[in-house]
Amino acid sequence: MVLVKIDTWRGQVRQETVKTGALLQKFIKYAGVAVCFLFIANHIATDLNPTLYFDPFRSAPKWDSSKCVVIGLAVGYGLNVYEMFVGSLRATGYPGHIILGISSDAPDDVRKYLNKTGVQVKEVSLTNCTYPVGKCALGYPDYKIQWGRFAFAGDWLRECKECTDGVMLTDVRDAYFQLDPFAAVKDIHPIMVFEETPTLTTNNWVADAPIIQCKGIHIKDKPMLCSGSTMGTRQGILNYTQVMVREFDAWVHTEKCRSDNIFDDQSIHNYLYYTNQFPGAVAIPHRSGSIHIVGYQADKIFRKEIEKARERGEKDPESWVNSHRIYGTGENWREWLTPEYNLTDKNGFITNLDGSPSPQVHQIDRFGHTFGSFWLQPMVK
Repeated sequence: MVLVKIDTWRGQVRQETVKTGALLQKFIKYAGVAVCFLFIANHIATDLNPTLYFDPFRSAPKWDSSKCVVIGLAVGYGLNVYEMFVGSLRATGYPGHIILGISSDAPDDVRKYLNKTGVQVKEVSLTNCTYPVGKCALGYPDYKIQWGRFAFAGDWLRECKECTDGVMLTDVRDAYFQLDPFAAVKDIHPIMVFEETPTLTTNNWVADAPIIQCKGIHIKDKPMLCSGSTMGTRQGILNYTQVMVREFDAWVHTEKCRSDNIFDDQSIHNYLYYTNQFPGAVAIPHRSGSIHIVGYQADKIFRKEIEKARERGEKDPESWVNSHRIYGTGENWREWLTPEYNLTDKNGFITNLDGSPSPQVHQIDRFGHTFGSFWLQPMVK
């Protein structure tokens, strides 16, 4: 709507109309700026870490992998686990930081290998827990070890001043790499959480039962998010670990929430995301990002192969599957999985839906021992 000064002279009418229109445009412009400023100020006042809104890495077009970091807690494993995890990551050409928490009494062969491959080692010792919640680590006795890893990750990331770009928090024992996970990120977000298969939702007991018991709410029919693999910017992941730790404190000091359930970090991870408590978090659809959680499908394949072995008359079908190839031969070791599953490419790499190799594959143990023996070990070596 334009206000006009009534005048007998048409030129004067046009002139006043233009002036009024210009004033109205300026009012709208500055009012919009004021609204945006008030919105940001309100969020800064309530957020755990207001620097998220001024994170210089948030809108970066691409990460520099040499400034990125992969962080994991890897206590009590043998050399083969580190060779598969670190070896596959370095084989992608990833030049960046790797920080792993290992047992304070880790053997020499493990220490030598990690030193040779440029891994920054953090020693972790187990201790008695404050509450009867399972195993705990020295430094965080209130938290079961599955929770403590998030607190450690925040500490280690803060200590790494050179880790300025992308961050990945990940499980170690059941994950390996096929591409540099940071180079594969197309759209950078402060926090990126990853969906499991669409068949698996928050109705599953892993997420549902602890949330109902502790919070009294049911998060219904949402994609299950994996707490074992998360990515983001430095500031985004610092915020993420801070939110997780704050929630751990709430659960551990509330008797009905406290338990020795080793999976409830996933319950908490899903609860916090779906109640909008992770600032700037985005869920990456299954099999479309840098992390492919393959566990559900891998288990289905494993169970199907066991059933095939049973039908062939094998006395111990599961042991047979664990000690034999599912498909292919020793010479053609890359053909380790039958094409019917539509999960691998011609080189044997597990793929995303677009056919490209998944940068990280998580929950590979669900395939059974055959995967490590007949595919992963030859691939890494």
